[in-house]
Amino acid sequence: MKRAIEIADLVLKVLSCLAIIGGGVWAYYQFDIGGSTSWQNNITLETQVLPYRDDLRLLVVHVKSKNPRNVEFDLVKKDGDSFVLRVRRITDDAKVNTVIDPDKRDVVVPDIDLLANTGGEYDFAPNAEMDDMRTIVLKVGTTVALTADMETNNGSLDEHDKPDTDFISASTVVRIEP
Repeated sequence: MKRAIEIADLVLKVLSCLAIIGGGVWAYYQFDIGGSTSWQNNITLETQVLPYRDDLRLLVVHVKSKNPRNVEFDLVKKDGDSFVLRVRRITDDAKVNTVIDPDKRDVVVPDIDLLANTGGEYDFAPNAEMDDMRTIVLKVGTTVALTADMETNNGSLDEHDKPDTDFISASTVVRIEP
């Protein structure tokens, strides 16, 4: 019986050591390899075209963003962070096999600052989903490229002595039909 207790005691000590080592590996993964202080966000664009009047339509744009991490991150405008929606017109006269760069097209409306109504700060709680909706009046027959860009300043400078930033972007193209 005494031998069984000694063996059980040894097994429990070994399991305790393995649990401590496992916890250390998990912590190392979370804080170093997994980048628990890093930010990440998933952006999607959902659009809907609604009748308005005459030959005008309402383009309803939902910029949906989700923080998939278990760590909160903030966008702070005064720190150089930004969250914008760009709307660019795509011309109808492009030749076949032309690659269209949406950033080189005509500006339909000035860039829409999605941080403007937040007081310049946007908090993304862990696993939070946000939906920023904007409505734009466009003429029938217009084709636009929509791009949502989220950019955060890392607080350091890059090799060209410019602010080092990370960004996430999502884009789509919408045709305004009658």
